[in-house]
Amino acid sequence: MNDKSLKDHRQIGQEQDLFVHSELVGSGLPLFTPKGTLLRKIVENYMYDLLKEEGYEHVWSPHIARKDLFEVSGHLEKFSEDMFPAMKTKGREYVLKAMNCPHHIQIYQRKPISYKEMPQRYAEIATVYRSEQSGELGGLTRVMSITMDDAHIFIRKDQIKDEFKKALDIDKKMLKDFGFKEYWIRLSLWDPKNKTKYLGDEKTWEEMQRQMRELLKETKTPFKEVVGEAAFYGPKMDLMAVDSHGREWQLSTIQLDFNLPERFKLSYVGEDGKGHMPYIIHRATLGAVERFLGVWLEHVQGILPLWLSPVQITLIPIADRHLKEVEKMAEELKSENIRVEVDSRAETMQNKIRQATLQKVPYMGIIGDKEINDQTVSVRTRDGKDLGKLNLSHFVKRVKQEIDQKT
Repeated sequence: MNDKSLKDHRQIGQEQDLFVHSELVGSGLPLFTPKGTLLRKIVENYMYDLLKEEGYEHVWSPHIARKDLFEVSGHLEKFSEDMFPAMKTKGREYVLKAMNCPHHIQIYQRKPISYKEMPQRYAEIATVYRSEQSGELGGLTRVMSITMDDAHIFIRKDQIKDEFKKALDIDKKMLKDFGFKEYWIRLSLWDPKNKTKYLGDEKTWEEMQRQMRELLKETKTPFKEVVGEAAFYGPKMDLMAVDSHGREWQLSTIQLDFNLPERFKLSYVGEDGKGHMPYIIHRATLGAVERFLGVWLEHVQGILPLWLSPVQITLIPIADRHLKEVEKMAEELKSENIRVEVDSRAETMQNKIRQATLQKVPYMGIIGDKEINDQTVSVRTRDGKDLGKLNLSHFVKRVKQEIDQKT
């Protein structure tokens, strides 16, 4: 990092006790602590709820599949170097999944789908596994266990542009909620001079790339075209977010696929009663949850907004005799769905405040005899601001309002 005053996400993760790495587990395979797990669940639940609001249905698929599935999909042909070797057990051969799309395709194929039921939007927050060079692995930004907020949209050809726009709108909402102000789209196109890298015919590639280009222009979305960076099955739009330090990171991706539907012989029943081939949009808003958290922790330098903080309030009893009443206050806060912890350690009040400040806890509530008698809390912020004594119910209302506003 150019600015030595900036903290790396690994340092932030250690200071705030979010994740660790183990040589016995292996590089590129981070372990999330209770606080780190809570943070990632908050982020995952945000995406779950957002996609549900946008008409996605959530599905679940296993982490392995028969080798045949990835042979039909073409992934073993085009992607085998990044996949883990097949596993043989009891005369059968399985592959650890590196992507979810073949599984979701099997869900789509479970029954006949009418043109009136299109699009079918399937979402899954799922971990996939990709083999990376050990020298390329680092922290959370390059891992082998990749948890994607993955989704696949099965659509008619006339729905492609609208669905791309909806996916792009979801990306833009995520950027706003997580405090990213600048972004641009990398429009990844095929290389017509090296057609053997890709599946599909030239006419379809050119038509789909034209539609994506038109959408970006119509929505006034900043973009740059990059030839040769498309997926082997279709062109894609990768969202490049600019963090608060001016660095660019790839997060979201929206990819059009007109090859897997053909390989799996997908169809829907058209208005004419005949079978027609759908298209697929692959999309992930956060991209990889692990990578997103690493990028975002550096973007905010560990100063998490209240709605995303694993611990929103630390209550600090001045003396041991105050602990019982402080725990009652904590239960009242928890009943309002506020994430709170009580620091009951045998440390001085100053040390407890110092530790909560280092952990970047948004609010600290200091409680002694006067506060207990008045049912108040002496409130400090992580940046050292003293908010004075606040009535407990007033404090709860203030905190809940800040959480709801995602400020």
